[in-house]
Amino acid sequence: MSKVKLGFTALFTLILLSVFAAFASAAEFTPTPGNPAPDIHVGTIDNNGEVNQHRTHGNFQNNTNSCANCHSTHNGDSATLLKFEETESDLCLSCHDGTLGFYNVKGQGAGAGTFNTTHESSSMHNVGTVTIGSAPGALDNKSADELQCSSCHNPHGSTNDRLLKTTVAGVTYSTTPIKLALTPDPAFEAINNSSTNSGLKITTSVGPEGSADKVNYANFCSTCHDTYDTGSGKQTALGHYSHTTNSSSQGRNCASCHYAHGTDITLLKDAAGKTIADYTKPVAEGGKYGWSNETATAYMKDVSAGGSNNKKYTNMSVCWTCHTSSHPLDTPMPAQVGDPNAGTGELWNYVWSSRYNKYIPTFNEKANIR
Repeated sequence: MSKVKLGFTALFTLILLSVFAAFASAAEFTPTPGNPAPDIHVGTIDNNGEVNQHRTHGNFQNNTNSCANCHSTHNGDSATLLKFEETESDLCLSCHDGTLGFYNVKGQGAGAGTFNTTHESSSMHNVGTVTIGSAPGALDNKSADELQCSSCHNPHGSTNDRLLKTTVAGVTYSTTPIKLALTPDPAFEAINNSSTNSGLKITTSVGPEGSADKVNYANFCSTCHDTYDTGSGKQTALGHYSHTTNSSSQGRNCASCHYAHGTDITLLKDAAGKTIADYTKPVAEGGKYGWSNETATAYMKDVSAGGSNNKKYTNMSVCWTCHTSSHPLDTPMPAQVGDPNAGTGELWNYVWSSRYNKYIPTFNEKANIR
């Protein structure tokens, strides 16, 4: 009888060990050439027998099964055999919502902005719901085609790292791809440092790289927003004047002021380039202000009549990021509302304005500084 008990005990111990081992294995995922990340599989050798230099959505081997991620040979919901959910963007988001694709377009760290609609002050390119011809500033391009992810991106790949097309909305804006300023994404350090991952590099981008790329980026946007493609002192076709968008100079490119995908209050910055996260970071953890989330959110809220319009900066603070001579560079940032020390070292304090429905700066008499 004791031997039977011992047998059951040993069996139970082995089961526990196997469960713990499974959890440990899942937590300590080791990238391999063919499986550089969980559920991501790429070929290691191309069809010419060379080491595969990975290209997103392309450069597959002859034995690939990757096509089936998006297409169904006999049961496609479109003439191109795509497996739509409801719209094309739904298909793209089946991976790029953070569940599978490396680039999460609903996340907060994407260089192109976010498609996140859960926060206030949000605005974005509403793929799947608007026509190309309805774009602000659209004059010549009145296309009735629906704006989709593939309006700007080639899902099968391109020589641009973010799969940007050279022909958008029927307009060829450039014969050369836009080179982007790319840096390795620290969130995927293990993959990026691997020497056997098919050349796969997961990167972040702050926008176009060189002078020509910045101009091409403006041309890229102007395929839909055609009257916004303008130079300094130039009158548009509508008879108005617009801020320069087609210059390679700092601050004179669409990507300098706007996110391509969209923005929300967690991404918006003030003229100092600070976000809500910067202002709410506790002083004990190295933060300078330690504001409450309520105060920081009210401060950063965009109250422009037209909405945040995919802006990187809240309201019109983007102007001050370049035109620094228009305001004093040594103006201290505001103290937190209700701070008992307000006025002892800060020039400005913030009070609630029912007119603007947000906190606004007011001169602090206690500072005795003008």
